[in-house]
Order: sequence, then C-alpha cells, then structure tokens
Amino acid sequence: MVDLNQIKVLTWDIGGTVFDWRGTVQDEVGNLAKEQGADIDIYQFASDWRYGMFDMLAKVRKGELPHMNADEIHRKMLDIVLETHSDLKLSNDKRDQLNTIWRRLKAWDDAPAVIEKLRSRFTVVPLTVLSWSIGVNCSKHNGISWDGLLSCEFLRQYKPDPGAYLHAAELLDTDPSQIMMCAAHTRDLRSAMNAGFKSAFVYRAGEKSLETMTDEPTVPLETFDIAATDFNDLAEKLLS
Repeated sequence: MVDLNQIKVLTWDIGGTVFDWRGTVQDEVGNLAKEQGADIDIYQFASDWRYGMFDMLAKVRKGELPHMNADEIHRKMLDIVLETHSDLKLSNDKRDQLNTIWRRLKAWDDAPAVIEKLRSRFTVVPLTVLSWSIGVNCSKHNGISWDGLLSCEFLRQYKPDPGAYLHAAELLDTDPSQIMMCAAHTRDLRSAMNAGFKSAFVYRAGEKSLETMTDEPTVPLETFDIAATDFNDLAEKLLS
C-alpha cells in the first residue's frame, strides 16, 4: 500500500482525465453540421480526429514524421478527417478556427474543485502530450490553477516513452517514487509506473483506452496504487 506521506507531486493527464474532449468537440462539430445541414456522425468524427492524432504522434515519436506539437498534429489530422466526413465543408480559415476547439475544452464537472483542494497538500502539475498552449488555455477557460504545467513538446520524449516521465521528475527536482501519475488511461499509468512513479486511476465514463478502444480498464485496478470512481473519490483517497 502506498504511503501518501511520501508523495510530493501529482502529475496529471489532462486530455480526457481533466477535460472532456469528446463532449466539447462533438458539440462544436454538431453545431457546424447543423448550420450546413450536413449529415455526419459527430461521435465518429470526434473519435477519428482524436485517435488519428495519437496515430500521427506515434510516427513523430518514432522519427517517421518531423517534430510537431499537438496543435500542428490536430490541424493536419483535421484535413484527413474532413476527407472521410465529406458532407461537412470548411474553408482553410474555418478549419483553423475549428482547430482552436482543443484550446477551449470543457472540464469534467467534478475536476476543478478537487484539483484546487489537492493543491493544499501536493504540488499539482499536468504532464501531457498536449501542447503547452492547449494546457494553459483550457485551464484558464475552466478556472483551473496548477502549480506548473509540463508539456511533452518541451521534454526529451512524448508519453508513454519513459524519458518523458524521467525528464519531468528531473525538472520537478523530485524522485520518481515521490510522484504519482493521475490518469484515466491505463497505458499512461503503467508507463509511469515503469519509470518509478506511483499511480492513481480515475474513471471517466466513455473515455476509451487506446489499447482496446473500450472504456473498461485494460488491467486489473489492483495494479494501481489508487483506483477511484470519480474525482471526489480520488480526493477522499488522496487526502485521507
């Protein structure tokens, strides 16, 4: 059992764990489709855009594509997605504007107050593959304050590569064993654990695993140091 007195820093996945990317993107795309009378599957559109971004990011991580941050990848992926969902017609300017939705993601209702509460005991910092600008703008949009923000675009590697977690620990001047990764994604948590971090799983309904494309955990929850049903449950377990 983890000794919470030894934990100094909570690092966070934010895309999906803190911010509801699916609901936000689907609402925005749905409004555009309604304006045009376009018949598109907004759930599939959002999925193709989000998961296609990760596919492209994997190629960046492997050196198969030039270095790009999440803003650039999202924009390139949008062009590809619009080829598939061709009923929606957008000019380049409209595409640029739609791409900014990633900087206006809505937080899950239970997240902001709990994050603020946790800052009373821990240093609380996102560790995200999203760009620094996305992290900052989404946080300001939802009134969330952090003690810092680490984007993988500035680290040696992107998550889930081990160098991302180890470089983050160096910048935080904290031993990995004193850092707990908080996420709704089991791959992120397992990779953090392999780098020496502690782990806290928090369930987000509908947030799919990239490994199985279901919203069920891909490994037993007993694998993680803490498993929570929502943010309030997470706070209760971390502050007990």
